Amino acid sequence: MSEQKLIAEEITLLHEEIAGLRSELSRFRGEVAGSQTNSLFNEFRNQCAVEMINGSLENAYELIGNEEKECPMQTKCIPHLVHFFEDLSDYTRNGQLTDDNIEKMRSNFDKVKELAPFDHCSNCIEKAEGYFDQQIGMLQTIGVYKNESEMQLQVRDLHEEQVSNLIGDPLSSAVRVRILKSLYKEGRSFTELSKLTELRGGNLLFHLEKLQSKGMIRQRGERGEYQISVQGYEALNAMAELVGKLGVNYSKI
Repeated sequence: MSEQKLIAEEITLLHEEIAGLRSELSRFRGEVAGSQTNSLFNEFRNQCAVEMINGSLENAYELIGNEEKECPMQTKCIPHLVHFFEDLSDYTRNGQLTDDNIEKMRSNFDKVKELAPFDHCSNCIEKAEGYFDQQIGMLQTIGVYKNESEMQLQVRDLHEEQVSNLIGDPLSSAVRVRILKSLYKEGRSFTELSKLTELRGGNLLFHLEKLQSKGMIRQRGERGEYQISVQGYEALNAMAELVGKLGVNYSKI
């Protein structure tokens, strides 16, 4: 074999290796970026919740203080009662807002009731406890806190066919999952998705239409690029969270 031919083959192999490395790097960046996106979103949501709790502390002072304005213990009791909201803020900031910690705070309300020196103390304590429940409700609404018992009820009430249609069918194909992953950060054209999946024409269109019919992706115009929908985005995030909780070892796959 001539020297020129050897050099040409080596160059070809080198090109293939570079292309493989680029593909691997792109995949790695996508996975890292997706993980960072979820992490940053959760951190941002927790921080917003903390600001909302801290911003409402003045309302807590006012609401509790209006109960017994003439009480000689008012200046000592109110800061103690507001301390519950400070604990709530700390748990939220540190991602430790669990059923156990909330139950612990509720039991501390009961301890305060037992130590209260006056009959009218229950008015301030109940006002603080009611305001505390409002804050918990707000945290549930924005998704910072999920009550485990309510989650169990939601699982019990799941409609099997609805779940199967929503998740099972669109995500039952590795190709469709790959398409969703590729659209996680940015839109892609049919040609780009064809190269990515190594599918052409009707074969690729079949999977794209499946995802579109289930609301996982959308297309801009008739021949525009494909984009992930909010539903598809949340479905992927939920799958990533599920895989993490199940402790899947990728090295054994």
